[in-house]
Order: sequence, then structure tokens, then C-alpha cells
Amino acid sequence: MPYTYDITNGLDVTNGNSHQTTPYLYSQPPPKRLNVGVIGIGRMRKQHALNALHRVSQTNLVCICDVLEDNLKWATKELAPYGVRIYHDFKDILQQPGLDAVIIASPTHLHQIQVIDSIQHSLHMLCEKPLGMTVEETKEVLTIAKQKSHSHLKVMTAFSRRFDKSYQNAVRAIKAGKIGSPVVVRAENRDQFSDSEFHKNYLLQSPGIFIGGCIHDIDLTIDFLSAASGVLPQPKSCSAIGTIALHQELRQSRDVNNGIGIVEWYSPTPSSPAPISYYHVSHIQPHGFDNPTEITGTKGILKINLHPHRDLIQFASSDGISNEVGGDFYDRYEQAFVHDLETFANAVLLDKALPFDLESSLQGMEIAEALQEALRTGNKIVWDEHGRRQDRCNGQNGLGHGFATTGCTVSGV
Repeated sequence: MPYTYDITNGLDVTNGNSHQTTPYLYSQPPPKRLNVGVIGIGRMRKQHALNALHRVSQTNLVCICDVLEDNLKWATKELAPYGVRIYHDFKDILQQPGLDAVIIASPTHLHQIQVIDSIQHSLHMLCEKPLGMTVEETKEVLTIAKQKSHSHLKVMTAFSRRFDKSYQNAVRAIKAGKIGSPVVVRAENRDQFSDSEFHKNYLLQSPGIFIGGCIHDIDLTIDFLSAASGVLPQPKSCSAIGTIALHQELRQSRDVNNGIGIVEWYSPTPSSPAPISYYHVSHIQPHGFDNPTEITGTKGILKINLHPHRDLIQFASSDGISNEVGGDFYDRYEQAFVHDLETFANAVLLDKALPFDLESSLQGMEIAEALQEALRTGNKIVWDEHGRRQDRCNGQNGLGHGFATTGCTVSGV
């Protein structure tokens, strides 16, 4: 039976009893909240800390960690007044008493080691995409996460766009057969141009335009195609081209800031068409963040984000009708980030299944890495129907796990 309290006098009046107790503001003890630490609060990742502190009722922000003085000063001003502990060293946050879970939002090259360390400290983990810089790093994370000693932990990639209402509605429409079988997925991710030193360093440290800028759209493609067939889709081939405009320093890392990738997929059933997905990633847009998606099916088309806008305000004048556009992805997906953390917290607190498993994260990384390889080599990447690479070493089998490569070298990589 729930306890009932006389808030004014601090009396326990359950079953008519009346004895002094500590004043309490609830008719029953408050629900448990997930004690969370955030690793990395640079760039827009401050929002993870603010969401855990202010916007997600299931979480309690206990601590944060960052190495940059400006970020630590911000945390001292914005988070410390709420009792949030501030750390400079990642190892210290792992020793925080009472910590249940961490959100990893550090630079990508730190993800793998921080994810593994967090798991080995028996912490639930929500990590910004991708889990590692490479397929091999991602596989190592999966191997650690799937060990029996860690089976109680929830380990999830923060694919925030899966938690956006528009994309969720699109997946439901595909499941309901409203557009028939998907034939072509067109996804574009256009970031606003910046010439700042911070942005230049960010691009140079990125694992590549398709891994850093396209993996959300690849993940959504997997979600769309899975919704139609009920099975994980299998890629058949991919190819990519790209060019450099404005960020000439990208030649140092053999990357581009405008890339186009095409993936052919195997037909999920003998009677279904073999889908194609097309990706355009750009870092030079003057107007702001822009992320249109189209799914063409045998019975119709779904269109999402075709006209970017910051809000529902339009300006009409003799020059025509216009609207403002958000400057970055958080402007567009703010609520999705909140829903992402809510879903993760509920999965931990209520011991519910996560909405997707790590295998789909690995598959998305394998396709993104293959597109990056195709961009750098000019080669077409080919898989057989079992996900084994066929374009290397005379078609030798891979390592026997998903889209494993043979480890043979390709000229120019």
C-alpha cells in the first residue's frame, strides 16, 4: 500500500495512523532516476548535459567530464550550481559513487576506448555515433558488450534521428504498406559552411565524410528497408565520388566536403525490387542545416524535411515568401535528442529491450566505411548475399561476421 503524508504537519496518516515523520511532497516515494554522467560537453554536446539535468525526468545528472578549460568554465557556471560534479579526467568519472550510466559525446577518436572502459566498469552506456573510428573498433565494442559478464548492461548508439517523430511516422507508414516496397531512398545531409579553426579541425579529425556525415542516413535506410521486409537488408555494392570546395585543407586527410555515395541492396524477397539508396553529404551550405529524405516505393513516395525551416514563421513581401533555416542539426532534431535519452533511461530503469541492437550499428558503420574506401580508391565495393566482400583477394571469404573484410590491402588506401 502506498504511504500517504500530511505535507503540512509531516504526519504519516496511512491506515489512519498519525505519527511524526519527515515532511514529504509526494503521496508515495518518488520513482528511481538514472544517475548519469556526460563525457564531453564541447560543441553542441552541452545539450546532452542540459537534457539530462532539465528535460528528461527519468535522469539525474551527477557529473560531467571534459578536458577543455572553456567547457569546464561553462560547466562551473551552468551545471555546478545544481550539484553536478565536474571532472577533467575521464578515469575520475568512472569512479563516481552511485553512477549508473554514461553518455559519451567526446570526439569520435575517443569513443571506442571510452565505451569499453565504461562497460568494464559496469556502466550502462549511450554513445554518440559512431562507436569507433573503424569497423574493427566497432566490432571490438560489440565483442566486449556481448560478454556474459556484461549481459545486464544496456549499450546503445545514439542514432537520434530514429527518435524524430517525422521519421518514426515514415517507418510506421512503410510497415503499413502505404508506399508498397521501397525502391529508392534519397537522403541528403547538408551542413552550414564554417571557416572557423574549430570546424576545420573537426573535419580533419573526422574518420571521413561518409562515416562522420552520412551514417545517420545509412542507419535510417536500414530502418526503412527493415520496416518493409521485416529482415535486416543486405547491401550488394557501393560506389562513391566527391570533390573539395572551400575547405582545401581536407586534401591532407584525403577527404572531401561534398560526397555522393550509392548503395545497391539485395532484394529482400524474390518478388520484391532490389532497392537503391543515394546519399549526398555537404559541408558548404550557406543557408544552414538541410536534411531532405525521400523514399520512393512501388505504390507511393514519402517525403521528409524537403523544405528546411527553423520554425513555422514565413515572411511575405514584394520579394516573395521566405523563412529562416536552423543553423545546425540540433535546431532540427532538438526534441529527438530528448526522446533518445528518455528511451535509453526507461530501458535501463524498467529493464526493457533497447529499440535496436548493436548489430545494426555495425552494419551502418561497415557500409559507411566501404563508401569511404570507394571514395578514396575509385573502386566499387561488392558483397555476396551473405555479406562477404567479393572485390578483394579473388573473392575470398571475410572473417565470418557480418560484412567482414578479408584484411587484404587495396592499392591506394
